[in-house]
Amino acid sequence: MKFTKMHGIGNDYVYVNCFEETVNNPSEVSKFVSDRHFGIGSDGLILICPS
Repeated sequence: MKFTKMHGIGNDYVYVNCFEETVNNPSEVSKFVSDRHFGIGSDGLILICPS
């Protein structure tokens, strides 16, 4: 899965472009990527999806 991690002023978030990627279970993906020991490490997951 392609993603972008952005940070500033102490917060960092993982952004996923859902126009190109598929996230089947957003709550589980959010928990996994936010883990600082086994994942990417972030304060949250932001999905950019079609309306």
